[in-house]
Amino acid sequence: MGKMLYIDNPFQGEKGGDKNRSKFIWQALKDQFDVDLMIIKNYQNPDYQYQPHTGQKDLYEITSTKPGLIKPEAILKFSTQELKKFENLLKQKQYEYIFIRFAAPYALADLAAKILPKAKIVFDIDMLMSRLTKLSWELKPTLRNRYFYIQNRKFIQFEKELFNKPYLFLFTNYLEMEMAKKNSVKPNFKGKLSVLPNVMRESNYPFPEVKKSYVLFFGTLNSAANSDAFEFLADDIYPLIEAKLKEMNITIRIVGRNKTAAIEQKANTKPQIDLIGEVDDIDKEIAESLFTILPIRIASGTRTRILEAANLKTAVISTTIGAEGFEFESDEIIIKDIAVEFAEEMVKLLDNPNIAKQMGEKILQKSKEKYLDNVVAKNLIEQIKCWNPERRK
Repeated sequence: MGKMLYIDNPFQGEKGGDKNRSKFIWQALKDQFDVDLMIIKNYQNPDYQYQPHTGQKDLYEITSTKPGLIKPEAILKFSTQELKKFENLLKQKQYEYIFIRFAAPYALADLAAKILPKAKIVFDIDMLMSRLTKLSWELKPTLRNRYFYIQNRKFIQFEKELFNKPYLFLFTNYLEMEMAKKNSVKPNFKGKLSVLPNVMRESNYPFPEVKKSYVLFFGTLNSAANSDAFEFLADDIYPLIEAKLKEMNITIRIVGRNKTAAIEQKANTKPQIDLIGEVDDIDKEIAESLFTILPIRIASGTRTRILEAANLKTAVISTTIGAEGFEFESDEIIIKDIAVEFAEEMVKLLDNPNIAKQMGEKILQKSKEKYLDNVVAKNLIEQIKCWNPERRK
């Protein structure tokens, strides 16, 4: 078992698809390596009391400072004092592996490469931020939305620097890996780009005999991707299906934490939209729904919500970008990007519940074959152990 330092934001006891990925990676790593854990505390909330994390040999903390003006806002900066503390830890522990979740703490990787030139450094690239900001800007290229344009230009330059480091970069989405290779990587690149898909843990949840009278949209509601998806649903898709929903006495149930005033205001004008907000048992909401919808137009990485629905044998209608990075067939998931076609597929599943039932069964079977956690964990460990970077000078 090699000595490893795993660097991440707090994740145990935290909610969200990104936290689920952290929990999976942490479990896989601590089963195969002698792992210490470093938690990053945000400068904006340094007193936040995260829940105890388990499984590590030793636990360390490092606190970020206010971001600079040159790098993108999401990229973390650390004080000289914090970097010195990190440097001393590296010299003391002599880690063979440094695994960094997200690109944000990249400054720590550069310091680790300097102090421990023989260590393997691995980045988990959950999202390709240049793409996410580009999509956000192109959807609404207005003066009010210029923040995304500015951040996009910064991320383009940042990724050209990052993706030419001699590190192993793991992407959730093979298409975004190819984008990074095309747009950022130079011919003399000495690192490696690879794919680590999001995973599904097999569920023991009791599947209900009878579904309830609602279609489900779920996710963290204040994210840019979900706010836009709800807007697309409410403004473009809902008017095309409202009469059908009323006729069948079916609602579109909106579930997730951090509901915004804008979403509440819009939902209140749509009688067949039921804005619930956060719930205690999201599995129950998914399992009892007729099917789930994911009308995403802004995204990066892969949508763990598709795997959550698959795990509960629930059919999914999504967009191309919402389902991007997964390998599903047309009888396993429905993909439509135009509002009228999206609405037509919703009507089809409402009129033919057996089709939704069959799709739920098929997407579950495919997900077990390709995205079950133990299958992906084995691949993760093999990639880390078998990668032999050119030694840094």
